[in-house]
Amino acid sequence: MKRDIILVIGVILSVGASYMGYVSVHPVRGDVYFSYTHVPAALVCYLAFFISLVASIMYLKKRERRYDMAAEVLVIIGLVYGIVALISGAIWANAAWGLYWNWDPKQTTTLILWIAYAGYIAVKYSISEVERRAVIGAVYNVLAFSLIPLTFLSVMLWQSLHPRAQEITLSMPVKATLILNLAAASLIFAYLIITTYSLWSLEDRVNVLLYRYRYKKGGA
Repeated sequence: MKRDIILVIGVILSVGASYMGYVSVHPVRGDVYFSYTHVPAALVCYLAFFISLVASIMYLKKRERRYDMAAEVLVIIGLVYGIVALISGAIWANAAWGLYWNWDPKQTTTLILWIAYAGYIAVKYSISEVERRAVIGAVYNVLAFSLIPLTFLSVMLWQSLHPRAQEITLSMPVKATLILNLAAASLIFAYLIITTYSLWSLEDRVNVLLYRYRYKKGGA
């Protein structure tokens, strides 16, 4: 029930944010429209990877299966938000700079980050032994997170088309619209976490019961 409430509120906020972004608020620069999707998706992607990092550290500390499952779920959801950020960012780049892909440091490091976390999923599913897969996945996750600071620092480390944070000036209506979009994206993110984790927990319990049944049947 709580999960459904989160989804309903998220959808309502998303509809309201879409109306504000594309009907009510009229930014001076047309490419700002694409930031309403790009910025919230990117921030939620980073949030998902950060919480996944915490879950992996907790797994390495306590070796409890639930933390490994949470880390994996969060990475998959983060990858979904990440691809949305990359696609909307490419559209934004085309509107602002005339090309969908410019090999800008921010674009490139974000793509590398996405590939690294996709590698996390590939590595985990290439290992059959459950505990070994969880340990290697957790260590990989910790190492992959080191790329996130690089994406933030890329604007300062290399010449970039992306403006620095202090160089961005937005009107209050545009800021309010971005915040509302971020709130909507965050609530839908929370709904996806709860739903996916619940489904995977159920699947895990079913697999355990099937294993016990086959073990008893084989022993008999």
